[in-house]
Amino acid sequence: MIKAVWDSKATDNLDSDFDCYIAEALLSEGRSIGTQDDTVAKYGVKNLSELAEAQQKQLKEYPQLERLYYAIELPLAKVLWHMEQKGILLDTQQLAKVGENIDHLLVSVEEEIAKETGGGINTNSPIQLGSFLAEKVGIPLGKTKTGRYATNEGELSKFKDQFPIIAHLLTYRELTKLRSTYVESLIQKVDEKSRIHTTYDQIRVNTGRLSSLNPNLQNIPVTSTIGLEIKSCFIADPGHVLVSFDYSQQELRVLAHLAGEKALIKAFEEKQDVHTLTASKLFNVSYEEVSKQQRSVGKTINFGIIYGMSSYGMSAGLHIPQEDAEQFIHQFYASYPNIKTYYDNYLKNAKIHGFVTTMLGRRRYVFEDPKRKFIDNGMRRVLMNYPIQGTAADLMKKGMVDVQEKILSKYPEVSLLLTIHDDLVFEIPDSDKLKEIINEIQAVLCDVYPLSVPLVVDVKTGKRWGDLLKFE
Repeated sequence: MIKAVWDSKATDNLDSDFDCYIAEALLSEGRSIGTQDDTVAKYGVKNLSELAEAQQKQLKEYPQLERLYYAIELPLAKVLWHMEQKGILLDTQQLAKVGENIDHLLVSVEEEIAKETGGGINTNSPIQLGSFLAEKVGIPLGKTKTGRYATNEGELSKFKDQFPIIAHLLTYRELTKLRSTYVESLIQKVDEKSRIHTTYDQIRVNTGRLSSLNPNLQNIPVTSTIGLEIKSCFIADPGHVLVSFDYSQQELRVLAHLAGEKALIKAFEEKQDVHTLTASKLFNVSYEEVSKQQRSVGKTINFGIIYGMSSYGMSAGLHIPQEDAEQFIHQFYASYPNIKTYYDNYLKNAKIHGFVTTMLGRRRYVFEDPKRKFIDNGMRRVLMNYPIQGTAADLMKKGMVDVQEKILSKYPEVSLLLTIHDDLVFEIPDSDKLKEIINEIQAVLCDVYPLSVPLVVDVKTGKRWGDLLKFE
């Protein structure tokens, strides 16, 4: 009889033989899964042991998926459980000061908004705000399905450079969100030792990317000053340092490998900046002559291609005419022809087989209705991103499992605290072994999987998460 459970991490039964919840997530190929009872009924079995046996048989039909389950997903559950139990220390006094700073900024922004509106509207009311902006200020806002003026962030952002009130409204919303979502919420969630414990879900996102819940520590906005101040309230234990290991341009490296694109592979081997390289091809200038603005365009195009961005989306992101965006996309594929060939073949096979996979075997369905054989634009964007982000997520998970087996078992005083997409944050004693441990972790992560391009991991250290500096 198989010792099976439904979500071993939730039941603290991490030594079970089989986790039916994780297995079902893999076998469902990205579709949403039901409850334990729903899944038992779906397979026509009586209990979890019988469910595990049925799922094991299905996994054997897909050897790559079976390896992904046993070698990565199942052992990862234990790694994540230990991370959740450990938590990370929060400087609540400093965070309270950040909250006071936000309050002062909010007063200032509210005064500016009141000057613009005359103080006669409720800025938290979409109806009042939309009517004022469209009918009084003359901003050409789009409308929602209900016929009201749209005042969501995406719509307002279109006009922030033209109308000062829009910039003030967006700042107001950002500050209030930071205040409620992070300052107030985090202070309430610390335990008796002032540690914050997030929960990681390893199957919530169908690309395999890990998500952080209650609280979400992956979405702290680091592009704003206040966001960095909040991040700096997460600190190392006394006598320890925080060490960040961040995969450099991992998704672009995966794309270069999958497509066998020689120009990109060579660039990574020679440690060139690939955004500068792309910009040099787009603007027909030498690598050395690429300007900062041109590099920014190259970066947008590189990541836009990965995420299946349309010319319309690219034109909005770069603030250029759509025909110029179309030309940039055309030039990108002309410069990297193997990428075009790769995506053409990939999408053709997706249409034929009805599913796609990552390098390590994670599967995603193409058609919700098996009778359908047409890939619409929305699904096309999803599919173009899937093998890139999905493979990067699989490699990150494998890296975490490898670090647990090769490093944390060897150095029990070292703790893995956080994972933020391509970044892992450890807490390591500040001792004469620090450099040795850092080098060992870095070596494990760089050697996680054989690619045709080198994997590079950038390392930063410090006492506060938001103030980490490059480790030499």
